[in-house]
Amino acid sequence: MTLVVTAVVFVVMNVQVMVPLFLLGEFWPAAATSPSLTDPLTPADQVLGLGMLALLIPAVLIGTLAGYGRAGIALSVLGRFRWGLMARAALVVVPVYLLVNLAANLILEREAIVVPPLEASVVLAWLLALVLSPLQCAGEEFAFRALPMQMLGTWLRWPLIGILVPVPLFVLGHGYSWLGQIDMAVFALAMGLLAWKTGGLEIPILLHTANNWTLFAIAPLIPGFTEQGEVELMGFVLAMAPMVLLSAGIWWWYSRRAGLGLWEPQRGRGQTRSSTSAAEPSSPVPSASAALTTRPLSV
Repeated sequence: MTLVVTAVVFVVMNVQVMVPLFLLGEFWPAAATSPSLTDPLTPADQVLGLGMLALLIPAVLIGTLAGYGRAGIALSVLGRFRWGLMARAALVVVPVYLLVNLAANLILEREAIVVPPLEASVVLAWLLALVLSPLQCAGEEFAFRALPMQMLGTWLRWPLIGILVPVPLFVLGHGYSWLGQIDMAVFALAMGLLAWKTGGLEIPILLHTANNWTLFAIAPLIPGFTEQGEVELMGFVLAMAPMVLLSAGIWWWYSRRAGLGLWEPQRGRGQTRSSTSAAEPSSPVPSASAALTTRPLSV
């Protein structure tokens, strides 16, 4: 029921957005998509590429409501989105990605930087990317983490299945070479484990958004910056290192602050006191692109 309703709602909502978008482009060239459909300077491309995935959020919530009677269980074991948890983790996560993805790339790619003319369409495309990329990331986390873990966890009572099954699907949804796909697989696995550990989507959404938002923020300045293609070792390392280190740090921090064992997950309100005493920890966490890229990869 949940999967069927989610799929139907997602398709219907996509049609309602895509058809008017393409029709508008036929009659108004300025609103048309580019031939590649991935141009960061074209507003319609941003709506198509990021907005479509953002629709996964309402689709999964409606599907969860239909299947389980409560939409909130797709957010966390507490039935709500823990903004405080996300905010505390962001104190470390966001600066790391600003340094690795934004500052480092502006230095490493300084010879490739091309400042586009600040026309209305360019500014609009850039603003759309900054607004829609967090929603795109959240949509993917709803679809690849919350949905399978809820469904498979209900049927099998073994959370590892719900974590592993979405990994190849997430990998196939990206067009990188084999090295980049390894990064996608590790990312999907890490986000699934963090969703299980923390009992919610807040940390996976934060890490996903921090990575993609910082990349989309400078994409208009570097041609081909977020295109998916061949990845070389340096790009792989730049993508993997912050994600793996931050995931490990958050895992340890959340276990310590929530009073959980290292391999004990956060559960709902009915669990033991030691596991619920700090559902929202109270202190900060300690601490892609075109062919043959050395840049971090958007996920």
